[in-house]
Amino acid sequence: MTFHHHHKMDGCEWCEGRQSLWGAFVLGLGVFTLGVILILDNFGVFDASGLAPYWSVLLIILGVSHLLGPRSARKSGWGLSWIAVGAIILLNNLGVIAVGIQILWPVVLVILGVNLLWCGFRRWNRGLDQEGAKR
Repeated sequence: MTFHHHHKMDGCEWCEGRQSLWGAFVLGLGVFTLGVILILDNFGVFDASGLAPYWSVLLIILGVSHLLGPRSARKSGWGLSWIAVGAIILLNNLGVIAVGIQILWPVVLVILGVNLLWCGFRRWNRGLDQEGAKR
């Protein structure tokens, strides 16, 4: 007989393998709003060309949604990562800082690596906690 154990890993999206309804709502709202703006631009009702530098605000909103979601669905590491990447891109687009892809790419890799390490550490730590509880 085989038993499957499902463990909840708060704060680790890659470990959980499920989406937060809050994050999906915020992302869906952002995509919907972007679609409406682009449709209005196509019909000449609204000129969206001035908004192009601000597209990375969607990344920041996605990050905030990960931080503000219900505790059971909160993904702090990914939220902070999305906010950091979105802020760097936004500041670059506005000319506040000069960041090229050669600088941004390694930063993204470091952020991804830290999140994966954190995820692995939490999984390993939970495994140790459960082993201790069995004894």
